[in-house]
Amino acid sequence: MKLSISALVAISIAGAAPASAAFVGRVEGEITNTPATVCSIDHMNRSYKNSTALAQRAGAEVITCYGSGTKADRAPIVSVIDDFCGKVIGTHVSNGQTVWARYNYGTFTVYVSGEAINGCNFVIDGNCNRLLRLPVDGCNTGGVNGKQGGYETDLCGQWRTDPGCCGSDA
Repeated sequence: MKLSISALVAISIAGAAPASAAFVGRVEGEITNTPATVCSIDHMNRSYKNSTALAQRAGAEVITCYGSGTKADRAPIVSVIDDFCGKVIGTHVSNGQTVWARYNYGTFTVYVSGEAINGCNFVIDGNCNRLLRLPVDGCNTGGVNGKQGGYETDLCGQWRTDPGCCGSDA
């Protein structure tokens, strides 16, 4: 289902209340969720657990930290990652495609994405949570506050976690 820009703005405004997040998920520029779902404060302390073995990633995993821009606490960022991955696990991503979403917390946003690169195609699995958390936990390591995000790159994918302000990634 495709939504107009005004509908996207309405979804974004609807999710602008503190301690809530509007999920606007996109795959190749199309909305993947019919109504925006709202993630309440009750979901913020949820942690990712996977009892099955994760598929081995190809090549080294390199983390690049932004080190500047909007700072956010780890808890809402992890909540975003868990919600996003829960919605996209099982999605097939072809070379050059990006699956992404921006969550609006009112005073800040969090952009998360996974992209197939280097001629690769893959199905998103439980690695989604782990890979999106790498720049959260591997950057700005002085505590759980002040996370600025970054991205992980391996031979087949790039996974980005980026807190921003006012609907941008800065």
